[in-house]
Amino acid sequence: MLLRIFRVNDPYRLLGIFIMLVLVSLALFLDPVGITLSELRAIVLGESLNDGKSLYTQLMTSTPPLASWFFGWIDLLFDRSLTARHILSLLIIFSQGAFFAILLINNKAQNESTYLPALVFGVLCFFSFDMLSLTGELLASTFLLFALNKLFQEVEFRIQQDSILLNLGMYLGIASLFVLSYSVFLPGTLIILILFTRLTIRKALILIFGFLLPHSLLVVVYYVSGNFDALWSNFYLGNEWISGNLITFSSMVYLSAIPIIYFIFSLVMLNREARLTKYQSQLLQIMFVWLLIAIVEIILSGKMSPSRVITFAPPLAYFTSHYFLLIRRKRIGEMMIWLFVGGILITSYLARYQKIGGIEYNTLFPAKSAYSNQIKGKRVLVLGTDWGLYESNRLASHFYDWQLAEQVFTNSDYFENVVKVDQSFIQDAPEVIVDKNNLMTKMMARIPRLRQEYTKQGDLYIRN
Repeated sequence: MLLRIFRVNDPYRLLGIFIMLVLVSLALFLDPVGITLSELRAIVLGESLNDGKSLYTQLMTSTPPLASWFFGWIDLLFDRSLTARHILSLLIIFSQGAFFAILLINNKAQNESTYLPALVFGVLCFFSFDMLSLTGELLASTFLLFALNKLFQEVEFRIQQDSILLNLGMYLGIASLFVLSYSVFLPGTLIILILFTRLTIRKALILIFGFLLPHSLLVVVYYVSGNFDALWSNFYLGNEWISGNLITFSSMVYLSAIPIIYFIFSLVMLNREARLTKYQSQLLQIMFVWLLIAIVEIILSGKMSPSRVITFAPPLAYFTSHYFLLIRRKRIGEMMIWLFVGGILITSYLARYQKIGGIEYNTLFPAKSAYSNQIKGKRVLVLGTDWGLYESNRLASHFYDWQLAEQVFTNSDYFENVVKVDQSFIQDAPEVIVDKNNLMTKMMARIPRLRQEYTKQGDLYIRN
């Protein structure tokens, strides 16, 4: 039934896919999961920007600029509403799936013009509940799809235009301004072009120029305003690529078991049954390399969470839909697609309700703060990683990323660090400071007025 319906080349099938995705996500809206750490961080960042703080100069964070500003706009529209954010994420996922299917149809990447890849793409994006989180990765993956479309056009020898490579580079550059580690797709794309096209030095330079263009515009803006050092130290050197995994590798394997199995099936079937043109064979190889690049990006970034593997969705949807289209017996095809959809959704919901022992989600959520009952509705500064406190409070001061702020508070002998803290407190003084490691003592010795403004109560400094 599913295969027969969505195999037809009819744009109205996209409406059916949208309805199906809404029905699939309905349980997540009716019985929502608590706020994840990435969602909380995005909300706090958006609120801080809307408090009038300038990114990087008055807000110490390594979060890429386009993602940061987007979180600010979302905060203006939806405040702290997770439901509104998840609805927007659902719309983005559907749009990406639809665009990917149209991309394959326009580039004749498969023997059949079908919207089945959109269905597979959408289902893959529900292999874990946190795929509905509105993250920088979800936004960046949209521009990677645009880049993939241009890459397909460049591989087709009948189309040779410099604008294609320029736009390809720009899309990759914009994606990296949402997620810095997506810069890996630039050398990956160069490798693909070397392998499958007649890439000249001139064309390679056009691609690199396109990638650097959005970064150059960002650098120029900050340089002209005299804030280039803040941009460089916070964003480009802010260790954005280095972070702990939010979920274990074994948990990811359990969650991804069905997509992995079908991917293997597709490789076997394509090797045995596929009758592809030379161009289609090239696109198939490109999608395989694209998947390898996505794997490399995850390894280099040092971050593992379900929402981060959104870059795996296009190549997996491509190979899996190919597999379904190559099954000759209709009954077997219908059975396999139902097992695919049902297996992914059942695994996702069982994991969401902690019914699968090998999947551990606890680290995806902020740990409950020991001060959550004591401090509510305040503007706080946490000298540490106690993000759970921000569920019921707002960030004060300029110190968002503790990874960056720690260097300031642990090196109070440097005059520059003392000035940063002093200016931060003048512009946005916290009502409460959480200081478990007693870091404020030395800083207050350098800034005597703070000793008069705050009273220490255990690990807390309360503003008088």
